[in-house]
Amino acid sequence: WRVSTFLENLKEFLPKTHAALEDLANLIDTRSYETKLRAMYQRLQNISVDYAVLEPATRTAGPSRVFVIPAEVGWSDIGSWAALYELLAKENGENVLAGKGHTLNAEGNFLWTPSKFVAAIGIRDLVVVETPDALLVCARDRAQDVAEIVKYLEQQKLTKLL
Repeated sequence: WRVSTFLENLKEFLPKTHAALEDLANLIDTRSYETKLRAMYQRLQNISVDYAVLEPATRTAGPSRVFVIPAEVGWSDIGSWAALYELLAKENGENVLAGKGHTLNAEGNFLWTPSKFVAAIGIRDLVVVETPDALLVCARDRAQDVAEIVKYLEQQKLTKLL
């Protein structure tokens, strides 16, 4: 879609985000842009564009506002750690490591530990993701359940971990 179309729909269906982006647009190419972006981003509603804009646009009265054209474009929605593993693994069962590490009798693991050496022994199909203040460990086939952890963190007001 054109930027103008997106912004019109954003203004209608997600007005606070639209207003924040308008404020931010005035700071592009200034020294305060990055600081303002970081501060603003934390306050924006955490919602995907399909839920925030596309779905509401399909429910409005009047002429159709959303059209879909079937196409095979080789798209993969990298929306989970398991999907990222599928993208990066060159062959089935390969261990994918981001950072230094060594595996022994381990297969199909996604080990994202960029700042620590990881030794993985006898594990299979796990996702391990290190951040500066947290560690995620889950079965690769349950990686989509990270959304439940996000909800928990939000309920507990532990947004620093998000």
